[in-house]
Amino acid sequence: MKVFFIDPFSVVLIEDKAFKAEKVDGNIFGGFCKCGGIMLQKAWVDDILMIAECERCWKVEAFRFNGRKFVERCDVIVIYRQNLVEFLRDILSSAEFEAIRNKAKNLSYNYNAFSRAKKKIEELKLNIDEILKILS
Repeated sequence: MKVFFIDPFSVVLIEDKAFKAEKVDGNIFGGFCKCGGIMLQKAWVDDILMIAECERCWKVEAFRFNGRKFVERCDVIVIYRQNLVEFLRDILSSAEFEAIRNKAKNLSYNYNAFSRAKKKIEELKLNIDEILKILS
């Protein structure tokens, strides 16, 4: 299972489906890392998926549950604010990315490409206005 966590927006992508995650306040125990460190809960998607980060090696993993039963754990690719531009380039066509970047900088842009990009971004449960702020 391939899992992405888009940190600035608290969105989890699992096999091209987007889920809004609820961030965890404070340091709550989330299990043990393979390195022996303690995992701290970062976010939850409903009561099904927990995202946790190791306090020692900073590895981020997803723990999937079925009710109270643990099902599996897998590595998570975290997309931080500084990686967001690369991520957008990967999911958008070059024309769509250029349209979003130009709109953010108040330059002329291709409206059709922007509309397609906006639709893709909203399907990922990301906020287009926040993305425009980041790109400006």
